[in-house]
Amino acid sequence: MPEGISNNKGNIYMAKASPPNVFKAYLEQFQKDFSLFLSLRSEEIIQGGRVVLTFLGRSIDDPRSKDCCLLWELLAKSLLDLAAKVSLFSFKLSKLLALLVMEIN
Repeated sequence: MPEGISNNKGNIYMAKASPPNVFKAYLEQFQKDFSLFLSLRSEEIIQGGRVVLTFLGRSIDDPRSKDCCLLWELLAKSLLDLAAKVSLFSFKLSKLLALLVMEIN
């Protein structure tokens, strides 16, 4: 997770509404992580060996385009919805347990 993206509230990744610093932070984190990945893989590959990489790409330079962001935004909304339901369920369960404890005592 890149540092300095605390102003990206409600998003688990870059979204249309994300401020510019979030896009910059994710780009810098990707460059750092991918460079490390390639460096470490180069140590593992034998001479003449090959690596096949597959990427999800986009046809437009703008990272806010539906070319790539739509998938992540749908996933983010689903995860946030699930987290809210789990949180609500946990709250209701703890309230129910507290009532049961009070009844037993």
